[in-house]
Amino acid sequence: MGNTLKRFICGICVGVFIGLSGAAAESTLRMGVLGIPVTKGQPYASMNAPTIYTWAAIFDSLTFVGHDGAIRPWLALSWENVDPLTWRFDLRPGVTFSNGEPFNADAVVNAVDYLISPAAAGDVVASMFNTVVGARALDALTVEITTRTPNPVLPREVSTLRIVAPEAWRRLGPQGFGNAPHGTGPFQVERFEPARVVMRRFDNSWRPPAFDRLEVRAVPEGPARVQAMMSRQLDMILGASPDLMDALADNGDQVVVVPGSGTFAFSFILNPSHPAFGPANAPLTDVRVRQALNYAVDKNAFLTALLGGKTGAASQPAPPIAFGYDPALAPYPFDPEKARALLAEAGYPDGFAMVVEIVPGGSIPNGEAIYQKVAEDLAKVGVRVELRPFTIQQYLRALHFGEFSGQGFMMDFPSAPTMDVLRAMKLHSCWWKTPYLCVAEDQALIEEIAQEFDIERRLNLSRQLMRRYRDQAYALYLFNTVEFYGLRRGLTGFEAEGLFIRYDKIRDSGT
Repeated sequence: MGNTLKRFICGICVGVFIGLSGAAAESTLRMGVLGIPVTKGQPYASMNAPTIYTWAAIFDSLTFVGHDGAIRPWLALSWENVDPLTWRFDLRPGVTFSNGEPFNADAVVNAVDYLISPAAAGDVVASMFNTVVGARALDALTVEITTRTPNPVLPREVSTLRIVAPEAWRRLGPQGFGNAPHGTGPFQVERFEPARVVMRRFDNSWRPPAFDRLEVRAVPEGPARVQAMMSRQLDMILGASPDLMDALADNGDQVVVVPGSGTFAFSFILNPSHPAFGPANAPLTDVRVRQALNYAVDKNAFLTALLGGKTGAASQPAPPIAFGYDPALAPYPFDPEKARALLAEAGYPDGFAMVVEIVPGGSIPNGEAIYQKVAEDLAKVGVRVELRPFTIQQYLRALHFGEFSGQGFMMDFPSAPTMDVLRAMKLHSCWWKTPYLCVAEDQALIEEIAQEFDIERRLNLSRQLMRRYRDQAYALYLFNTVEFYGLRRGLTGFEAEGLFIRYDKIRDSGT
């Protein structure tokens, strides 16, 4: 790594950690992330980064789905489909919450009751349970969950169901519980600070950690995270760009690259009923225009230069690790001449203007440089893109309530934690509460997949859906996501799947 980059990294963070460094105990693990949960310890508000990095230390779900797609026992040891509308789960015995409450069937019923209630209407996790109508305890360690229609993938979906201490939840309510959360994970929260969550070891966790304490610190800028780790103010970081990660390798530290669980794209607002849909969206309603945008971008250029060649171009709205991914589909090739021809055929020989809303400094490595490269390529075929920034809070409100001001927005198609292509459809179809994309033919296929128990038929139908989303070019598909983690030398046992970090497995060898 050049001296200029080293000086840049070391100089950018002067003063960032004043008041945060101090003398940390040897048994404290310090993690640097983009941000901490806005809702603190209320675990139903999100399923994605950066909140999951904090909640993975506090909460557990009934099942866990790994990158291999296999459903693993977690708080549930086994499950069976007792009739088309009922799943029965046998729960892990001897598990307690960090406030001493026992984990049992009542805790599961409490979580389900909340997620299907009107009170959860604004919570992202509730959207995963749109087929669920109720739950009941058969005994202390057996619970049944019922659905309104057959749901063959409920054991996958309950990997999103983080279980909270039921008595504390009922007493405090969602917001109060968020300030003082209790789960079954390896750590329990001591306090939330504006840019830090301080936790201590939960000795009675069924998966206790090796460290006495865990601190999750919000450090929005990648260079600042790298410098903080090089100066040993942090032990682990994520989300820095590959070129900055080179500084860690030069320092003798570890860089771990983990395949992501989604695809990244510029999504288009195509639903006439969406609050942000207007005359400026008209060009995007023509499939030829959307295909032209996909042909116009040289994805290999930024994959190599900005993502270190660690991932590939997206061919569909799912990554290769997701169930239902179609390996026969190829990414749109870089063909600007074809892009111009399609635009002319659609009636836009001189192109058009559009606004794409982005979150600068987001969790995508080198995200802003990638966005600029995409805009430059589109300009070469006549499509003039304004990249309009908004904050993460504005982005989340826009996603939930339709408060976009442009024609497109940065977006991922996530498959975690279920590792199934239908996971993304909760956001990218008529299923979403303010859908930007809602096509009756697609929705009929989605509903058919959701109720299909035969695994081979479900796979084939899912691949049909992927082909349709690819051919209709509902988004400008960019790349399969990838996660870059930095670990200081001496840390061992690190595992991360679907944004879920196994804090309980991390050890310090002292070297």
